[in-house]
Amino acid sequence: MHKNSLVFKITAGTSVVMIVLFSVIITSNLYSLHVIRTNTVNSAMNEMKIHNRDINYTLNNALKDLNDAALNVNDISDLNNGNESERYFAAIRLANVLAERISSSSKTDVLAVYNRQYDNLILSGSSRVSAQEKVSVSDIIRTSLAKQEYALHDLWSTVWINEKMYFVKGYDFSGTIIISLVKADTLMSFVNIMDYNLDQLVVLTDMEGNPLFTAGNKDLSEISYPLPNGSQVVNKLNGKYLMISTDQETSRTRLSTIIREKNVLLGLGYIQWIIAVLGIISLVLMPFVIFYLRKEIIIPIKALVVGTKRLEQGNLDYQVEEKGRSLEFQTLNHSFNSMVMEIKSLKISQYEEKIELQKAELKYLQMQIRPHFFLNALTTIHSLTYKDKNEDIRKFIDALSNHLRYMFKGGLNKVSISEEIEYIKNYFYMQEIRFPNSIFYVFDIEPSIVQKLIPQFIIHTFIENSFKHAMTLDEPLSIFIKINRIPMDDEEAIRIVIEDSGEGFPEEVLEKVNKLEALDTIDGYRIGLSNIKRTISLLYGERGVLKISNVDSLGGRVELTIPIEKGDPF
Repeated sequence: MHKNSLVFKITAGTSVVMIVLFSVIITSNLYSLHVIRTNTVNSAMNEMKIHNRDINYTLNNALKDLNDAALNVNDISDLNNGNESERYFAAIRLANVLAERISSSSKTDVLAVYNRQYDNLILSGSSRVSAQEKVSVSDIIRTSLAKQEYALHDLWSTVWINEKMYFVKGYDFSGTIIISLVKADTLMSFVNIMDYNLDQLVVLTDMEGNPLFTAGNKDLSEISYPLPNGSQVVNKLNGKYLMISTDQETSRTRLSTIIREKNVLLGLGYIQWIIAVLGIISLVLMPFVIFYLRKEIIIPIKALVVGTKRLEQGNLDYQVEEKGRSLEFQTLNHSFNSMVMEIKSLKISQYEEKIELQKAELKYLQMQIRPHFFLNALTTIHSLTYKDKNEDIRKFIDALSNHLRYMFKGGLNKVSISEEIEYIKNYFYMQEIRFPNSIFYVFDIEPSIVQKLIPQFIIHTFIENSFKHAMTLDEPLSIFIKINRIPMDDEEAIRIVIEDSGEGFPEEVLEKVNKLEALDTIDGYRIGLSNIKRTISLLYGERGVLKISNVDSLGGRVELTIPIEKGDPF
């Protein structure tokens, strides 16, 4: 095959495409493996953050109960009193305090005060602690916990009592200790109620990696303890698992989630085999494809080339022989003698294509005009969730839905004034939720023109610019919108005036817009104004007018004049 022949080029081109395709597929698969694994790790890390927040919340509430009980310093000191009667009444008062704290707390399981000198133990437990467990806790306090030293800023430590794990924190008052205990089951109750995958395990360990509490699939094989704790993410635990771990802020423990790695990548292996088989089949079929292309495409094309050369030589009687069996080439050969007429029709097609290009450009300009506030909208919803303003969230989402519904109205370049105004009111409503008591607006619209058509978003663009450049947290933003009918030469026009209470337009923007110069699109002002000017030019030519100015002591002023076209609603 000659290197300039079409067969050679198709063969070489097909080979290059196949090589590129296989390279893209292999790269895509490797990247997919990386993305899936990364997303799994990120998801697990977010899950750990949620668990850590709940654990810290529980322990901080238990610490508050302990601190409240520790405020009874006089009664705690009276436990060292040499007068037995004083010790007795102090113990009764402390017992009442501990019982009251336990009854009002949903987190603390045991509160206890123990005097080492007189071996006097006052203990109160929640309904989650059985009578037998209270006896065991009392024994551990006397035999073990009472011998430890406690500092104010110590983290929560752990202790096993009858094969159950408890979190412990205490204070030492000159021989009298006050202790709070939280069962691991209570602390991790939020984990127990979560729906975990069959191959996922959540483990709470001490700082040496020994398990204290587990939830999920506790039968995952080949997991050896203690777990490694040298890094935050261990990629290959025992060669089969992904382990993501984080340290606790309030206790000397570590929370880990373990996921079977093959389940993370489940399905990708089969897809890779399918791709490999399809690749081999493609290589085998390539010669047959080339032969078919030569017969059905290359030979008919050569016949057309010969016919073209004969036409160039002036042989207008030459007829192209019908080569190939495809309907397309048969039709092409049959139409060869009408080529001149087709060329003429192409001129009309080019004109229509130019019109379609203008429509596409107009649609692109409208897409640029549309407001870029969606990130702020998501931030507003995010902020409202922290304030538990569910009703405001619902109203904001409803308004945002109306906003999106208006944005994506298909195939419309123009809308009625009433539709545009309703859209702007909806936009104002969302901004009022975002900036309460900071917005004041007035509409003055001539009733007879509310059904007249204007370019979609043409008013809203300036309203959005007002919020972007004139809105401050120090003073309310005032916006005035007036729309009325005015005479213009031999026809009528719509005049739209928008004023705000901001600082006005920069001088360079005023000069370029009012002198009809082209605007670059460096900042928000110029993007919106440039698109509005271009839209008006495409739709109305020189009949559309845009003027901007600054009003003394008020702010920016926009005046837009567009003609009322024939066929608009009355």
